[in-house]
This record gives sequence, C-alpha cells and structure tokens, in this order.
Amino acid sequence: MFVCENCDFENAPSSLFCGGCGKKLGTRCDSCGKINRGQTSCNNCDHIVPKDLESGYEEQPWPKPGQLVDLVSLSFTAYKKNFKSFLILASISGIPTLIIWFMIRTLFETELASLNDLQQYTDTQLSENLMSEIKAIPIWKLFTLCFLIVIMFVTNLISGLSMVVGSAQFADAEKVSTVICLNYTLSRLWKLCLLSLFLIGLLIIPFILSLLLIGIPILVYLFVRWYFALPSLVLENTSITGSIQRSWDLVDGKWWITLGTGMVIFILMTIPTYSLNLLLLSLNPESLNLIAEVFVSTLISPFHAIATGLYFFSLKKYAKA
Repeated sequence: MFVCENCDFENAPSSLFCGGCGKKLGTRCDSCGKINRGQTSCNNCDHIVPKDLESGYEEQPWPKPGQLVDLVSLSFTAYKKNFKSFLILASISGIPTLIIWFMIRTLFETELASLNDLQQYTDTQLSENLMSEIKAIPIWKLFTLCFLIVIMFVTNLISGLSMVVGSAQFADAEKVSTVICLNYTLSRLWKLCLLSLFLIGLLIIPFILSLLLIGIPILVYLFVRWYFALPSLVLENTSITGSIQRSWDLVDGKWWITLGTGMVIFILMTIPTYSLNLLLLSLNPESLNLIAEVFVSTLISPFHAIATGLYFFSLKKYAKA
C-alpha cells in the first residue's frame, strides 16, 4: 500500500492518483507503464521518468498574459537565481556552434576566397560566376556541411528546450538541475526532432509566399499559434499533433497579446546583443570576434527560453479566462 502524504489515504501500489484527495502520486513510465514516484529513471526499465515539474506552479502568484513587466521581472529573477545552471545549458548550443563555424570556415576556405573575388564583376557576370563556383564545390563538402547543420540544429533544440524545462523547475519553486533538464529533453528528443520537421513542413508554403509579401501575415499568424508546440511536447509529453493543437488552443483569444509579448522579449534580447557586438567589432583577429559574438549570444539566450517557459505556464493557468 502507498500512503498519501496529503491525506493519509492508503492507495494501491499501482495508483496514479490518490483515492482520497485526488493528488497525483507519481508518473507513469512511457516505456513500460510502471508507476514511479519521484525518480528520474524507471525502476523497472531505466527509461527516463522525471517527476512532475508542474505540481506547484498553479498555487503560486503568476503574471497573467499581457502583464509584461511582471513576466520580464520574473524571467530575470529565474536567470539570476540559477545563473550557473542556465549558462551550462546554453553552452550545450554555444560551444558546438562555435566549433562548427570554425570547421565550416576551414572547410570552405577556398570557396569563400573565390566569393570575395566575385565582387569585381557586374550583376550578369556575378550570377554566372556564382553558379559556376557553386557547381565546382565537391559533393563531399556539401554532405559535410549538411551534417554539421543537422548537429547545430539538434544541439540548439536540446539547449533551448532544456532551459524551458529549467523554467518549469523554477516555476515549481525548485533549484534548476541541469541533469533533470537534460533528462527531460533527451527522453523526448526524437519526438522533438520530428515535431520540428513537421512544423517546418507546415510553414514552408507560407514562408515561400512571404517572399512575395502576401504570405507574411499568414506566416506570422501561424508561427505565433504554433510557437508553444515544442514546450508542450517536452513538458506535457503530448503527441506530435496533440502538441500543435495544444499550442493552438493556448493562444486562442490571446494572439495579439502573445505577439506583442514575443516582440518585446525579442527587442530586449536584441538590444544588448547588438550593442555588445558593436563594441567587439574592433577585435582582431576575426576569429576572436567570432568567439566574442558566440559568448554574448550564449550569455543572453537563456532569457528568451526562460520567458518562453514562464509565458507557457501563464497561458495554461489563465486558459479559461
């Protein structure tokens, strides 16, 4: 028997919720179905089964959608209190990105030098010479480039959503743990990759239309409506289509507020990033400048992920309002 800490009701070992007060008693393993209570891995099959991160956020004071000052303040507080953990999670993306950029520059050194020489040609000559330069690139270099881009995409996905999980830990009044954040994200990595590709497929037609300007409103509208699909999947373990529907429902009736909030967060990130990058333009050699740019981006990027996670919980709590 398992005794509930809240009401002392005696529950069967297989109970997921308390029969006395209805409190959630554990988390069901996605792999084998066994009920686990607080573990980060299943006792039966070692599958990642982190404990529920959302058990306490609804009981805490929470900024409503549109209360931008409170959201920004709470995001800064979360980052300041867990600075080391968030910086480590951001480095999961920053360090590989820096290494990959150096590899790409080394790999395509000859091609980049040729592109610089193209500046002396007229527009017609430029187009012809550019196509000939692209055709001359060896196939193995193009495959290597694609492989490096995939690695960069995956590391950015892991880093960003791990920080979103960190915001959930902060929302639950817990110390942010890099291990738990990574466990949450890695246990859902394949679904996250598939969802990302699915979203790209859904948005590719509006993106193409946006090149003709007529598709820009459609692209922006769909981007905002589906923006929380990835946080929904990683935090709620929903299905791929369920995550998209969940994001759509959360933003329903709050589209303009969500768009405005996103634009303000973007501006708050862009101003310090570009200001610091302008100060670093004088750095020589160019490789040192690149290192400084990646460092600045790594330092500032957690704020965006934290604000995304906290706003996601804000939408959840006030979904019925």
